[in-house]
Amino acid sequence: MLKINIKKNNKVKVKSFVEKKELENYLFELTVAQTPIVRAGNPTNNIWNLNVGSSYKFLGYTICIAGKSFDHNSMLGAK
Repeated sequence: MLKINIKKNNKVKVKSFVEKKELENYLFELTVAQTPIVRAGNPTNNIWNLNVGSSYKFLGYTICIAGKSFDHNSMLGAK
């Protein structure tokens, strides 16, 4: 799971994503009203691969990685 903080105009929103496609869909919905994501590029891979504590600026948004835990389901899950 990837947990991010999204900041714009001094407002912060916290979101979590289990799969990269969820992040991609969210970024598209977030930015479609402003500038088509196709013109601005698709930052999904750049954001997904950031280290915790790192940030990425995109279309006036600052996206910070608050946490990553990709293996937690395998430790708790199926037998």
